[in-house]
Formats: sequence, structure tokens, C-alpha cells
Amino acid sequence: MSQEIFTPQVAATPSITDGRVAGFSLHLENFDGPFDLLLQLISRHKMDITEVALGTVTDEFISYIKQLENSENGWDLDKTTEFLVVAATLLDLKAAKLLPSGEVDDESDLALLEARDLLFARLLQYRAFKEIAAIFSERIEREEKSFPRTVALEPHFAQLLPEVLIGVGAQRFAAIANRVLTPKTTPIFSIDHLHRPLVSVAEQAG
Repeated sequence: MSQEIFTPQVAATPSITDGRVAGFSLHLENFDGPFDLLLQLISRHKMDITEVALGTVTDEFISYIKQLENSENGWDLDKTTEFLVVAATLLDLKAAKLLPSGEVDDESDLALLEARDLLFARLLQYRAFKEIAAIFSERIEREEKSFPRTVALEPHFAQLLPEVLIGVGAQRFAAIANRVLTPKTTPIFSIDHLHRPLVSVAEQAG
């Protein structure tokens, strides 16, 4: 039984508000939301990749990039490259998903199925790296609001510190360095105390 393929329709492109562009979102016939959410639904098998028209997704992203070009910050090369990698992965995944199911006799079909599993794992890896990057970004932003103590100790606290006395002179330092840097002899372990009793063949056979 053939599977029905939906053909999403392109909706409104991202709009610029106060010189900024909102995050890339899709407005399709069977999906409306952020691009990351679409990836999550596909990875959790809650949405079939064959139901997504990747050409429409690409058209919306191109419109999104054009909106970025007109913004104050301009378009983001990293974000564009990231989308191209994910889109290529989804395209290969969709091509592998359209292969007939059942027993696979052709080695080329088997290789494509293995590639599908690899691409699916790559998609999960993309999600993991993206979540970790968000955690690092949040922590960096939080740490930027912290400032180390740069002033000296207050006098009554400074008086509590013990006086540092260095009782080692230059000659003593040289002697210590000579002892540390001198190559050490490799220890030799004798096995003379170990011996095997001599037993004749006749004794062993008996």
C-alpha cells in the first residue's frame, strides 16, 4: 500500500522586528513550529520524513536568510552551514526511507539501509551537540555576570597571615635540583633464587 505524501504549502516568511529576525520556523500544511521541533518529531518517530516536502523547507529557509540580510546583524554563516548539513541528512534519510521494506537481497539496497541508520544516528548527534551548546552558552552568559575579587585583603585580615620564611639558599636549591634531575639507575631484579628441579623423562613418564 502506497503511503500518502503531503505537499506542504509555504506560509508567511519570518518577519523583522526591531531590527532583529525571529528564529527560523516552518509553516507547513502538516507542521507549524520551529525547525528544531521538526527534527525532534522525526527523530522520535512521531512524524514521518516522507510527509515533509524538503523543497518547501529549503524555500522557507532561503526566505529566512534573505530576511537576515536586511537585518542589522546580517546573515549568519554558521547557521546557514548548519542548515545545509541537516537538510542534506534529511534528504538522504528520506531517500533511504522510500526504499521498499522487507527482505533486502541487493547489496546496494542493504548499503542504503545501513546509511539510513547512520544518518538517523547523525541526526540524534546533531540534537545532542545543539543541546550541549545551549547549556554552555547559558553558563558562559551566567559567568560573565560574576566578577572576581581584585582588591587587597583588609588590614585586620592581612595581619593574620603568617610570615613567609624562605630558609633555603641558592646552594641548597642547586643541590635539590641536582638530586632531582640526576638520572636514576634502573633497578635490577635478580632471579638467581628461582630454579626448576631437573627431572628426567623417565621420571616424568612414571
